[in-house]
Amino acid sequence: MKYQSIVRTAGMALLCVGVAAFAEMKIGYINSQKIFKDYQGTKEAQAKFEKEVAKWEQEASVMKKEIEDLRNQLEKQSLLLSTERKKDLEEQVKQKYLKYQEFLQTKLGQDGEVLKRNEELTAPIVEKINKIIDKISKDERYDFIFDEANGGLIWAKPGYDLTDRVVRMLNSEQQ
Repeated sequence: MKYQSIVRTAGMALLCVGVAAFAEMKIGYINSQKIFKDYQGTKEAQAKFEKEVAKWEQEASVMKKEIEDLRNQLEKQSLLLSTERKKDLEEQVKQKYLKYQEFLQTKLGQDGEVLKRNEELTAPIVEKINKIIDKISKDERYDFIFDEANGGLIWAKPGYDLTDRVVRMLNSEQQ
């Protein structure tokens, strides 16, 4: 009976210590989508980005029109053209089409300049946001800050980071 009482008392003490430690923990969150939407710097970067993309899309449109015009010319005049001239025009269409496809890939493709330019324009904004979050975190002693929009941790006190410890333990197992 006395043993159960001691265990119960010890358990309650541990629970109280855990609750007290949690009560002292300060947690916050942000909504990165709202920050990006409402920040004037983002709006300016977006306008600049859209202007550059519109220029590339216009260039692509001009290239596409040249190809279509050349194909139309070839179709309309195909019966009147010599075999040599017809092959020459077909080769021009082919070359322009390849150049057009290459342009689309390098400018507007998945790994193209559009993506790189977007990253270039947003990187300084993300850096500013991170500096502000870091300042708020340290000044107001937050332990963790989460991002509501992405559902992930964006800031934590370094003391909570277990990464190096896990790596050390993994490396020690290999030996």
